[in-house]
Amino acid sequence: MPWSPELSRRLGETIRAVRLSLGLSQEKLAQRAQITKNQVQLLEAGRGHTRLLEPISNPKLSTLYGLADALGMDLRDLLPQTDQPPETFGVLPVQG
Repeated sequence: MPWSPELSRRLGETIRAVRLSLGLSQEKLAQRAQITKNQVQLLEAGRGHTRLLEPISNPKLSTLYGLADALGMDLRDLLPQTDQPPETFGVLPVQG
């Protein structure tokens, strides 16, 4: 499954839920993750820009690692889970 509005929305929901469970404000999370408060707001909303018609959120890997670390999570737990096999992402499993 390619990155989609649904996955972007689910990522935002996860970030928001964990942030709130830790009692963190968006500003405090942004400081911990070394990103801007605006980035946190957009990620939680599943948006890539403040304009509603702009593309969905598509964060850099470094941003995701920073957020996971700031939230005390493993990156795998932060990302939305899918039941799709790796081939659907355009990456084939490593053959041993």
